[in-house]
Amino acid sequence: MKKMSTSTDTKDIALTIYNGGFGAVKEKRAVQLEKEDRVLIFADVAQQIETDSLMVEGINVLEFNYDFDLVDRNKLLQKYVDKEVYLQDRETREKRSCRLLSAGEGGWVLEDLKTKEIYMDSQQEIILPSLPSGLIVKPALVWKTDGKTAESVKVSYLSRGFNWQANYVVELKETSLSLNGWAEIENRSGMTFDNARIKLIAGEVNRLEKEIRMDRMYVAEESGASYEPEVKPFFDYHMYTIKQPTTLKDNQSKQISIITGIDIPYKQYYKLGLYEEKADIIVEFQNRKEEGLGLAMPQGKIKLYKEDAADGSLEFIGEDGIEHTPKNEAVTLSIGKAFDIAFDYKKIDHQKKDGVEYYKYRCIIRNHKNTEAEVRFEHHRSGVWEMVNTTHPYEKISSNQIEFQVKVAAEEEVAVEFEYRMDWRQEVILKK
Repeated sequence: MKKMSTSTDTKDIALTIYNGGFGAVKEKRAVQLEKEDRVLIFADVAQQIETDSLMVEGINVLEFNYDFDLVDRNKLLQKYVDKEVYLQDRETREKRSCRLLSAGEGGWVLEDLKTKEIYMDSQQEIILPSLPSGLIVKPALVWKTDGKTAESVKVSYLSRGFNWQANYVVELKETSLSLNGWAEIENRSGMTFDNARIKLIAGEVNRLEKEIRMDRMYVAEESGASYEPEVKPFFDYHMYTIKQPTTLKDNQSKQISIITGIDIPYKQYYKLGLYEEKADIIVEFQNRKEEGLGLAMPQGKIKLYKEDAADGSLEFIGEDGIEHTPKNEAVTLSIGKAFDIAFDYKKIDHQKKDGVEYYKYRCIIRNHKNTEAEVRFEHHRSGVWEMVNTTHPYEKISSNQIEFQVKVAAEEEVAVEFEYRMDWRQEVILKK
């Protein structure tokens, strides 16, 4: 005999959602299988289920099918081709027994079983005797069991159609910032999950096949503190466990607060490049506990706002994205181009003598702001080089990269010059 199980039998359900467009469903249901129940129809599963990921506890499954031949008009009519149906007059409600000869997108054709007349696309109603076997109204796992009794079953499987990403909202103040991080969870799996326990995994979990994820943003000003999750390392990833169960409907996007930080010190400076026309506005802060944060920050976009003192409103000033960022690492955001920082950065001399080349550069930085500005710029060079002369100190970032950090007073300009040489001569050592 067959036994049907639906979502009304669910005792516990949990979701683990990953960044890569999929999730894990873990569900426990009451089933009450008797010895004569050899088939269990496990309905109300995600339509994008990966059937090769299925795990079942509580019953012995000998064979299973995933049936998704759902009822619709054309499928129903196709099941009745060459079978008896009824044609009913809309006004008199009189029925005629007919044989359905064909049905498709172009319409249907009926043969009157008594008169042998043929009806084509009549305005009368077709009445079908009963739902034919092989059609179901919702996707289901159909299991053949060994006939042993069971009171409950635990089912786990992976499904496409889930996704989540982090969105951050930052308010910049004079010397510190406040940050709210939100998990935007999407469910397009074809199934609603009521009162589910939810975990989020941040990290790049390898799959043989990848989906393009949805990219939407949501801004909120207040944190849902009651949902703030437990955050902990899990394997080589990070897990965010939402404290309260929540309902995740099909085709729904839900926002849950996952990170909150206040009074986080930050630095603002300007970064310019040799081949750039405008300086980048950089905001940088440390993801450390002693500075108000110190949490694993999942990959996502960060939107920044600043208060207009004239009316107290928050105004959008730019956005940037971050990769997965562990605690105790710097977060560096490039949020736009500076209006009042101008510069001329160019090569002013180049000479070559006996295999040695000399390069001279000048960077004139003009600060039109009414406050002091910190400006940074890098210079890259490959090969064997040596600094000959410079007007300002610099930091050697790597063997072929240096960085200047210059303070420019309000309404002032600073000229930075440096000269280095490149030695292309080769030394040949002869062994005796």
